[in-house]
This record gives sequence, structure tokens and C-alpha cells, in this order.
Amino acid sequence: MMSFVLNFHGIGEAKRAYEDGEEPYWIADDQYRAALDIVEAASEPVSITFDDGNDSDYLLGVPELQMRGLEATFFVLAGKIGRTGYLTREMVAQIDADRLFSIGSHGMDHRAWPDLDDDELQGEIAGAQSLLGEICGRLVTDAGLPFGRYDRRVMGLLKKSGHSCIYSSDGMPRLRHTNPIPRYSIRKDTDMRSLAEMIANQGSIMARAKSELRSTLKALR
Repeated sequence: MMSFVLNFHGIGEAKRAYEDGEEPYWIADDQYRAALDIVEAASEPVSITFDDGNDSDYLLGVPELQMRGLEATFFVLAGKIGRTGYLTREMVAQIDADRLFSIGSHGMDHRAWPDLDDDELQGEIAGAQSLLGEICGRLVTDAGLPFGRYDRRVMGLLKKSGHSCIYSSDGMPRLRHTNPIPRYSIRKDTDMRSLAEMIANQGSIMARAKSELRSTLKALR
């Protein structure tokens, strides 16, 4: 069955203005470390991802992961690389060069992909894949869906462009390891005890089946 995937956004305080609805997903450094403690103590494997490509990924996120030997995938907004508060090209390259980590695409400019026309969607997906590939020196094949949103058209274009692992924000694991892979995002108001229990239980067969059905219906729209 599919394993639990924990997703982070920002750690500490952003060095830029927050986007609408973004601030609740920026967590304190001690909350981040507490979440990693739970990952290390879990009896089953837990995967870790980061969205948006904030510079706190590199400055605060990476050192803790390296110290603990934990792997992670970082989904970067390619169009924001080098801007204030975001990863630089050098940071992106260094993260991808570390054996514990890999870089994935979060698109160019953090737009909801189902809302875009065909040309805009192509630009978001192909543009980010090209720029990140140039920086990392390889084909980038992982993608994190902006705002967790997707439909048949989005999933089809991602597959056509060679993205083999596609991550949503659908929360709890499903029965099968198929795209899109659901993730649970940590927020400021996430209770660590509840999170530990959630990871330990990882949902009943019925709950996983319902999650899979919802995801399948969304991908068919």
C-alpha cells in the first residue's frame, strides 16, 4: 500500500510578502524539528516533500534532514528562483547534488493548472521542466501540483512530458501507489500528537479506498 507523505512549505518567517492563504503553512523551526522526530520514530516509512522553493528549505530544512539522514524531494517554483526569499540557482543545484535529496517541479509562477488555457499550461509545465533540468543537469520527472489541483488534462500533459511521479495535496494515503500521490501538509495549527497518531494508523482500508475513489474521479474530470 501507499506510504504516508508529509509535506512542508516554509520554515520560520518569510523574507517576502506572503501570498493569499500562504502564511498558515509557514511553521516555526521547533515545530519542523518535532515533525521530523515523529518521522524518525514512525514504524513505517514516511516520505518528505517541500513545496514552493523557499530559501528556508535550504537554510533550515536541509541541515536538519542531513543530520538525521532523511531523504526529501523539493518541488521548486522555477519562475521564482533567485527572487527574494526563494532558492537561488546555486541552492537548487546543491540540493539536487546531495544523495539524500532531489528536485521536482512546482511549475513556474504558482498558478492553479486546471484554470489555465492549453498554451499557459504548456508553458508552466514545459518551462519549469526545462529550467530545472538546465540547473540540475538531468531530466526532472517529479512534479508537485500547485495548490494540489488537477484534472484529466493536467495529468495527461504531465505524463506526456515525462513526469513519472506526480504529487497532490489530497492528504491521507490511498490503497495503490499511483499518480497523483497524496500528501499531508503541515500547518501552524497542526497538532503534533494527532500527527503522530495519524502516521501510526495511516487510515483504515475503507478510508484509503474512499481517498482513492475521490482522487480517481478528480483525475477523470
